[in-house]
Amino acid sequence: MAPVTTRAVLLRAHPYGETSRILRFYTDRHGLLGVMARGVRGRSGKGGTTLSTFASGDLTVYVKPQRDLQTMKDFSCTRLRGELGSDVLRFAGASAVAELVLSHADHEEAHPDLFDTLETVLDSVTDVRTELIPTACLAGIWRVVEAFGYAPQLDPCVRCGRALGSDEMGRFDFAAGGLRCEACGERSPGPRVGTGARAQIRGLLEGSLSEAVSHPRRHLGLLQDFVAYHVASKPLRSLTLLGSFLPPDDEG
Repeated sequence: MAPVTTRAVLLRAHPYGETSRILRFYTDRHGLLGVMARGVRGRSGKGGTTLSTFASGDLTVYVKPQRDLQTMKDFSCTRLRGELGSDVLRFAGASAVAELVLSHADHEEAHPDLFDTLETVLDSVTDVRTELIPTACLAGIWRVVEAFGYAPQLDPCVRCGRALGSDEMGRFDFAAGGLRCEACGERSPGPRVGTGARAQIRGLLEGSLSEAVSHPRRHLGLLQDFVAYHVASKPLRSLTLLGSFLPPDDEG
């Protein structure tokens, strides 16, 4: 069986025995891959420091269909992203993105757009200025959700189809996947979303990091509920962890 080489991002690693590790990669050619890396623990170079969580590179692996764990031949790191491990908020955001991909991505099925989005998001969380880290984390999660095909409908109303007014207060309908207008949302239990928050969500989906969101914890709460309805089959612990590190919401 000939090995294949694919671009890959390491999302999770577990020790196995005294010298090996079980690695979970997301790849551009084979989707989510579980890999056995033998004899790499305690070594430097290709089998050691470069096999850090969130590292990107070229993975060479023997792929056998329908096998839970493939056998790794080599991993050539192209970006380590070590900065994520030195900042707890950056790490929490990257972990949330990784858990989201691990919980929903297809095994051994290519999704190049998702792979490209994942790399872009991790780079953004790694490189963004300190004051914009919460915004980059929220934007990254929304962009992965969108790459899965579950972008929220912010306009028009998900119930009647009427365009929301420029100053109209909407209400989020999680089951329907978007905003209701004022009339349709009058008796809806979802959270109210004003024009400012609507614009910020749209900016997060576009990956705009020009300014910080004003209420990061409220944004995360809405995002958690949306993910629970449409993407993840169970609550994601990393989203709760991220919330514990986000700064308090602005007054008002």
